[in-house]
Amino acid sequence: MFTRKKKDFFAAADHETLINWKAVPFLLKYTTRFGNIKPRKYTWLSVKHQKNVRKAIIRAREIGLLPYVK
Repeated sequence: MFTRKKKDFFAAADHETLINWKAVPFLLKYTTRFGNIKPRKYTWLSVKHQKNVRKAIIRAREIGLLPYVK
């Protein structure tokens, strides 16, 4: 049985700087249609990068750039 190796988008050094609370269209990719943050199971991010994405989404919500609920 062949299993696909999970690829972390932020594993490349130049992509790690993309995790920012100002990048609203990029952060929307990591939220569901109801506004929840997608889990690691679906985003295939490492623990470190998932925590950073979550932190950026929460900061953008507090500032008012992202809605809590769509």
